[in-house]
Amino acid sequence: MAITLGPRNSARYFGESNVPRDVNRLRRSVYEMLRRMGTPMLVKHRYTDRDIATGIAMESPTFDDVYEQSRNHEELSHGVGYVSVELADNEWWNGTDDHVVVDLASPGTGYINAPMYRGYGPGQLTWIIEPDAAQDFYKATVGGPIFKVQTAQAIAPWWPDISDNDLLINVTVGKDKRIVASHERFEAKNVSPVSIRGQDRGGRKEYGESFGNTFVVNQTFEMALIPENDVLYEVEADR
Repeated sequence: MAITLGPRNSARYFGESNVPRDVNRLRRSVYEMLRRMGTPMLVKHRYTDRDIATGIAMESPTFDDVYEQSRNHEELSHGVGYVSVELADNEWWNGTDDHVVVDLASPGTGYINAPMYRGYGPGQLTWIIEPDAAQDFYKATVGGPIFKVQTAQAIAPWWPDISDNDLLINVTVGKDKRIVASHERFEAKNVSPVSIRGQDRGGRKEYGESFGNTFVVNQTFEMALIPENDVLYEVEADR
């Protein structure tokens, strides 16, 4: 497997032209620190019904209308239930089952182009500081008993935007800036964007906004390790 890096590979993308310069510089410094101290990871957004509203995804054609859920090993969406509206030019399926045939030409009558992104959107390469070990803390339940919880916090740049249940894939990047291998996979949980909500030296809200500054500069989240026999290891890392 070898893929080129995406056009908005966080190394060069720190926001649109309307982002204040100091925010741009802060995002750049955070990225450079993570690039130096972190590990390369491919982030793939898990499609939801919101993506249908924005027009980038649709319900999987093999969605189970009886139980209103996709099958666990449904090849078209890997059990997510949504696929991209963008179609592949070298992958085909017959419109009835979920088996996908990879070929430059159509394998025969009845085959149509398969969705390019099946359950998870295009991968974005970034560098993330992964936790070395989980931290223990104690939490009280509604009834009163206290139990121990383990959590492992990771730190990522501000871009790409990470949401709960997005897929994170540890990868190896070659000298030619292409991904040459994929490794452990995780799901993001309890994602928390970090913004700078401060005041300037005169005590005024930064940038004149009534609610302070909400420009995100990095993200923190928990990493849930996915077992190697899970269907999510079938999610394509080459796109």
